[in-house]
Amino acid sequence: MFKKVEGKILVLSDIHYPHCNEKLITHITRAENPDLLVLLGDIVTELNSGYRTFLDSLSANEVVYVKGDGDVLEGDTEVLEVENNKKKFLFFHGHQVLKERTQYSLAKTLKKLNYYLPPLGFCVLARVVKADFSRYIILGHSHALVYFHGIRCANAGTMSSVENLYNDRGYIRIVDGKIEIIRIS
Repeated sequence: MFKKVEGKILVLSDIHYPHCNEKLITHITRAENPDLLVLLGDIVTELNSGYRTFLDSLSANEVVYVKGDGDVLEGDTEVLEVENNKKKFLFFHGHQVLKERTQYSLAKTLKKLNYYLPPLGFCVLARVVKADFSRYIILGHSHALVYFHGIRCANAGTMSSVENLYNDRGYIRIVDGKIEIIRIS
């Protein structure tokens, strides 16, 4: 799927509904008022009667749901390509890069050496797997929230209360082709 977006893009990943602060997420989308909201996988991981109301409460001119490995809903696509301010972005959840068990044990070991090594390795692997060296890559899955300028790759963090190896609460904002990391305490 391809989109050309002139305004603001907001990226929320790994919400793991219903294990999230719905009011905070709704507040963020309303306050940010993005032209495009990218839900970058593992958004609805359990069905209950409130999931549709939650999704409908998210404010944006357009919403694209990128499917993750834990999603119980189909989503709109597995890969999203976006052009913003003449820069090209590739969004995918990231579970396609390595098997879950392999990724977790490798990340756990590398994190002991350096906090940023696992998400950096994840970005490098994503570049190699996708054989894409020209676009900016935005990934979910790891729950890390970090942007590596040199290789133009970001991990989009989490908005979930589910504990993981990384629990970096926050999201990504893209305006005029520039990636911003927004942390939530």
